[in-house]
Amino acid sequence: MMSKKPVKQPTIKSDDQKSKTENQPLLERYIWLEYALVALIIGVFFFLRKNFVGIAFERDEGDYAMFGKWLLTGAKPYVDFYEMKPPGIFLIYALVVKLFGYEYTSLQLGFCYINSVTLLFSYLFFKKFIGRNTALAVLPVYGFLLMNPYASGFTIQSEFLVLFFVVTGLYLLFSGNERENYFLIIAAGILMGYSVLIKQAGVFFCFFGALLFILNWWNNREWKKLILKLSAYTLGGIIPVAAVIIWLQFEGVSKEAFFWIIEYPGKYYLSNQSFDAGMSLLSIFSKNIMNAQPFFWFLAFAGLVSGLLLKTTMQKKILAYSFIFLSGLTIVPGLRFMSHYWILFMPGIAISIALTYQLLDQLVKNFKPLRTVLVLFFIIVPIAHFTASIAYYSVPNNNLAQQKHFDEILHNVYGSNPFPESKVVGDYLKTNMKAGDQVFIAGSEPQIYLYANTLGISRHNFINFINAKTPFAKQWQLEAIHDVETKKPRYMIFVYHPFSWMLDKDADMTFYNWTNKYISENYNWVMVADQIDSRGDCNYVYGKDLERYQLIGRQYISVMERK
Repeated sequence: MMSKKPVKQPTIKSDDQKSKTENQPLLERYIWLEYALVALIIGVFFFLRKNFVGIAFERDEGDYAMFGKWLLTGAKPYVDFYEMKPPGIFLIYALVVKLFGYEYTSLQLGFCYINSVTLLFSYLFFKKFIGRNTALAVLPVYGFLLMNPYASGFTIQSEFLVLFFVVTGLYLLFSGNERENYFLIIAAGILMGYSVLIKQAGVFFCFFGALLFILNWWNNREWKKLILKLSAYTLGGIIPVAAVIIWLQFEGVSKEAFFWIIEYPGKYYLSNQSFDAGMSLLSIFSKNIMNAQPFFWFLAFAGLVSGLLLKTTMQKKILAYSFIFLSGLTIVPGLRFMSHYWILFMPGIAISIALTYQLLDQLVKNFKPLRTVLVLFFIIVPIAHFTASIAYYSVPNNNLAQQKHFDEILHNVYGSNPFPESKVVGDYLKTNMKAGDQVFIAGSEPQIYLYANTLGISRHNFINFINAKTPFAKQWQLEAIHDVETKKPRYMIFVYHPFSWMLDKDADMTFYNWTNKYISENYNWVMVADQIDSRGDCNYVYGKDLERYQLIGRQYISVMERK
């Protein structure tokens, strides 16, 4: 006879087990809830940022996008075009242009996706660094920090790409350190190393990675593991640098790259800013950025004290304060403290706010009603900011109202810089240009080339460079003159604005004087964007109406067509 199989009895939870389950935090009882909350937060910020698709570019955005397009056409970096940035910036923007297209709204939408992935890996990094609950609480605040208008939060600035590589690398770094997985550590080094190849300021975050291993060693004093981890991390960092050096060598531009990356900024950029001028810029930019999100910054300053009062290990405190400090250093090089530099400071600000949150959590740990109040506080803080700043985040559906809203933002953030006006000029060119037509912009507004879906005819697309007081000014100005006289572009754009030329009393005026003479002899005015004031009022005048029009504003952009 066959024996009967025993019937498996259903497991019945005891009252103690039920009570224990019910007393567990909500996120531990429902694992899926964490992922749902993160997805919801990232989705909200995707659509908030998507609202700004269509806002005009500032000059750096246009410059970087055009570099990407240049590279895709086979142009040589540092020869056919140049910048004081490492070559990684050209490669990454070439990839972005390849993926999303050479059209400004497509690029802006592309950065909405990039920002979403950055938020995801930022959360994963924060979770490793400061714990799940605090990471969830600080994520929406961090999302708003990255959208600060005075920190270029609506742009496609290169700092957003640096940040993507940094937070992804830091997440892999923490994961690799926990699991003692050297492949993850190498991968982290590769990502961190490439962040430096986009902008040199990424190097400060690389130091943080090394500090993590050293503090980990302090706990266990295992020299072998420390050496292996540092070696793997260093190897990862060397890989992208070596690859780029080989690429530059292959392109035959190593000498030119060294000049633009090392020699030029060292002699003529980093050292020519006085300390007093730098502090003045710091005061201006920090005031605007902090005034846009005052309570977030209050929480961040409170975090500098809260971290000292936290009941945690000294190693964790050192790690947190080091990260805040190194993030802050990213805005310092050159003592210019430009608005978009602050994007790389925002992870440090988020960690400082997290210290405040953690201290509050510890203070109410044994008081259940107060813990509920604290959770509500974490939810209310970002919502209150959104409500207070609804005029910025809420974009009208009507096209005219939307454009007016965008123009107001740009002039509030960038003053009288002709960024909205450049968009109108670019649209005019795109409508009127025919196949084979060329354009030259006398001024530093390369974003106009992008709007017109064309490229510059000279390697000197940023007139600021050739006007700067350097031994190369005369040579570069003569090069630009030769390019224009040789190629005879159909359209010449003259940007009469001090920030577009950056002329000082000692500047070489050869190119400026030649431009006025050459335009009057060879071109007719066909359009003008006359900036009446710095608040965004502008007269756009076209064709025959120009014959009887008298300029009103002190700044303007004129479009001239070849006679």
